[in-house]
Amino acid sequence: MNEVMLNKEGVLGICPRLLELAYDARRFILHNRSIIESAPLQVYSAALLFTPESSIVRKQYLKRIPWILMEPKVIQKWSPLIQTLEGHSDSANAVVFSPDEKLVASASSDSTVRLWDTATGGSCRVLEGHFNWVRAVVFSPDGKLVASASNDNTVRLWDPATGGSCGLLDGHLDFVTAVVFSPDGQLVASASNDNTVRLWDTATGGLCGVLQGHLGWVRAVVFSPDGKLVASASDDRTVRLWDTATGGPCGVLEGHSDWVNAVVFSPDGKLVASVSSDCTVRLWDTATGASCRVLEGHPIPVIAVVFSPDGTLVASASYDATVRLWDPAT
Repeated sequence: MNEVMLNKEGVLGICPRLLELAYDARRFILHNRSIIESAPLQVYSAALLFTPESSIVRKQYLKRIPWILMEPKVIQKWSPLIQTLEGHSDSANAVVFSPDEKLVASASSDSTVRLWDTATGGSCRVLEGHFNWVRAVVFSPDGKLVASASNDNTVRLWDPATGGSCGLLDGHLDFVTAVVFSPDGQLVASASNDNTVRLWDTATGGLCGVLQGHLGWVRAVVFSPDGKLVASASDDRTVRLWDTATGGPCGVLEGHSDWVNAVVFSPDGKLVASVSSDCTVRLWDTATGASCRVLEGHPIPVIAVVFSPDGTLVASASYDATVRLWDPAT
């Protein structure tokens, strides 16, 4: 195999076969990282043996192991799975990328948040401080803070660079179910089973406002793209809009006949989409609070919803094991 070759212009370039080998070796290392780190000799009896048949690494080295008498049946090509990040001792409840995509943060029922290096899959930090399940985790828009929400009734702020605690947002009277930063990163909004949404100052950790009005658990909270509104979804079957500057109510979006599980603004902020255990997706006019569309098709509860970046599609996820795409205009 030639490592370099001349292109048409006579300039040295990388041989395509070398690139294929490098790609395959990277997949092999990432896929088997935990084995390589904990038991290096298992590279031969486990990692190499169960690598896909088409792998260049497998083809080059497997035949050199004389004691392998029968090769197991394995998949032909690498699967879409690149790597498994292991370390949590209980269920992982939420996961999010940092804005620069260099880190992944995961929240777990083991009461910790873990930060992972996306390039290597290595664990960078274990953020410890919560003493109950961590339900949600999010990066600030500039990536300099992480916020986590827990069943210990608190939100914690962390420095992802050091893993140190930057603040404890304490005030909710029940589980904190969701947390989100404002677009400018200056506010944090948290939703709780105490029927409230709370706004916090990111810099000081001080409480800026308690948004009261829901008659049931608040399951989700989100800022509008311009940061001027907050939308909250509740078990009381409503979505409520709030003014972030004053904390005052701006509207009650009524129409769902069961719990509202998630809510999101369109990229231009003109629409709100909500999904419910009544099996529907609803679109609302942000300015008037009027219902624009009822998207029906899921046979059982809908639990998540998102707009495409250009706002031309809505995707909904349901316990019916499907994701559905909708045209919000029609």
